[in-house]
Amino acid sequence: MIRERKIKKNIIAAGKKLAALQLVCASSGNLSCRRDAQKILITATGSSLGDLRPDDIVAVSLATGKSNGRRRPSSELLLHRLIYKHFSCRVVIHCHPPLTNAFFAVCRKLPVLTFEARFYLGDVPVVAQKSLTVTRPGPVIAALAQNRLVVLKNHGVVCIGKTFADTRALIQILEEAVKIVCIARLFNKKTLDSIDRAIKSCLRRNKSPSPRWKLMRSKKV
Repeated sequence: MIRERKIKKNIIAAGKKLAALQLVCASSGNLSCRRDAQKILITATGSSLGDLRPDDIVAVSLATGKSNGRRRPSSELLLHRLIYKHFSCRVVIHCHPPLTNAFFAVCRKLPVLTFEARFYLGDVPVVAQKSLTVTRPGPVIAALAQNRLVVLKNHGVVCIGKTFADTRALIQILEEAVKIVCIARLFNKKTLDSIDRAIKSCLRRNKSPSPRWKLMRSKKV
């Protein structure tokens, strides 16, 4: 029980830090930590990572996925369980960095503009998503075998590691790398015009021919 209380304390601190860095919003994202070979501790569904309490963290069996208590574990439990079964990591962070989400919504690959980004990030895999939660975890597991940080397109990122601090640091480095690319465009748009093409292409695909507000204004009273 002492070990479990310590893990919960670390999860709560990690959630507050992610919220302070604006890497999560409201009840988005989830955290987990390996308790032992049989169980993990994971944040409950609907919990806010910036305001976690001990009761918001649930112990779950890795083998069965079953938990005790009134709170239900995160809807991403399946992904977390598979990660711990395939990798020897101790923690998993899933969050929604806003710049990273925006960039990969319109671009397939991040231009590497700094030595730090190349050294720490390498080639960050991007896995397509079709739903609010990860219902097809197989491609994510395969991507994590190549890089411990993976972008979930139109959704967020998942990162694995030994501690919450080193795992969060990778996500921060990715968010900073995206920021640098965006700023570089202000200085030399010609060099990075592939990003402009990607944005324009995305806008054309998503453009609605009849926005709702236009339809409403065109109706006769």
